[in-house]
Parts: sequence; structure tokens; C-alpha cells
Amino acid sequence: MSMKDMDYQLHGFMIGKEIHFDIYSGRLYRLPSGGTERNFIFASIFFNDTMLQLFTYLLLHARHKKVTKDELLKKIWEENNLIPSTQRLWQVLNNLNKRLHLLGLPDDFILNMKGSGYMINSFDVTPIYYKLSDAPVISDMDKK
Repeated sequence: MSMKDMDYQLHGFMIGKEIHFDIYSGRLYRLPSGGTERNFIFASIFFNDTMLQLFTYLLLHARHKKVTKDELLKKIWEENNLIPSTQRLWQVLNNLNKRLHLLGLPDDFILNMKGSGYMINSFDVTPIYYKLSDAPVISDMDKK
């Protein structure tokens, strides 16, 4: 039985033991897992819409196989009524990699497979799902 059959929704991803990607808030944050530190350091970064969609797509589709530039341009730009360009893809990926590095991910976390596409260069990426029936009910008051 697949996750879709059980009415589960993707919430985000865990990257390693300390980095959490929350798709709903468009935020990636790091919480140190060691309990011996006296000082607690919390780091968080936010994504714009295109960067959020690109990172989510890569985490979903490029963990076990490469995705091509053409696939990314179609899925992230064309299907969102944006004008696709290789230069814009490079720019968004470059900015994304800089943000990921700020949280301590390696420079090659998103691996450029020269001329053929991109892959996530980590085996420690875990999708996080929640059951739709367990989702909190958001009232109109909560949205304000």
C-alpha cells in the first residue's frame, strides 16, 4: 500500500540528524542534536517560491537518480507559467547551494553531473509525512 493510498501528505525532509526542511513554511533549519552543549544555536533559512519548488523537486526525484536540466526547466518553470532559462536555473541553484552551505551542508550536496543533470549527494535524506486525518484544523482566526 502506497503513502497516497493511506492519505498521507509530504511535510518535509530530515537531512542527517540535525537539518529539517519544512515545505509548508518554506524553511530549512538546523537544530543541533548533541545534548552536551551549554549554548543552543538555532539556524534557519527561508526560500522564495522557485527555490522552494526546485529544492523540493530535487529531494523527491534526485536522491536515487539524476534529473536533467530540461526536466527541471519543465517541472519548475514551465509548469508554473515561468519563463525557463538555463541561466536562471544556474542562478537559483547557485543561490540554493550558498544557503545550504550556511547550514553546514557540503558544497556538493546538490551534485552537478556535468552536462547530464543533478543529483542529491547524500544517502541520509528522509521524507517526513503526516496523516491527513491527524492534521490540525486551521480556523480563519489562525490564518490572520
